[in-house]
Amino acid sequence: MKVFRFALSILCVLGAAPVLAQDYDRSGMYGQLNGVASFDSIDGVPSSALDTAIGVSGRIGYRFSPRLAFEGQLEYSGDFACCGADITATVVTANGKFFVMTERAQPYLLWGLGGAFGSFSIPGFGSAKDSGFAVKIGGGLDYYVSESWGLTGEVAYNIGTGDLEDFNYIAIGWGAFLRF
Repeated sequence: MKVFRFALSILCVLGAAPVLAQDYDRSGMYGQLNGVASFDSIDGVPSSALDTAIGVSGRIGYRFSPRLAFEGQLEYSGDFACCGADITATVVTANGKFFVMTERAQPYLLWGLGGAFGSFSIPGFGSAKDSGFAVKIGGGLDYYVSESWGLTGEVAYNIGTGDLEDFNYIAIGWGAFLRF
């Protein structure tokens, strides 16, 4: 009986060792795919003319250190359509991420710069296709399910400039990432 307990204890320790040795903050590339719910804050457009948009976002990035990563992101807002309005945005940014913690759950702060491309068609307001400089500010949480992949959630504020200075929106994203 003592031999059985000893063997079981050794198996438990050996089985737990890989869990203890997980390297969640290692350097390397990652890819991410998100769903996005976008909420408008477009100046000059009545909120009754717009609805929540459902879109997608994809990222490719590289984690340089335990707390710092840089990534390229392409986000399509979806259509803020309601009551005849048709408004969409595509935002392309280069983002920096600062990870507050480096364990299995990793909250982070995000900032990004890039370009925004918008398409507008609103009854009574006209239609246009515009582009401009974009700024992204936000934060989120990466949660590792294993050492190589995990789940993510994020809230970001997209700020347009130039021809899109009145087109700002909040994007709430959820999805999965894969570390290479």
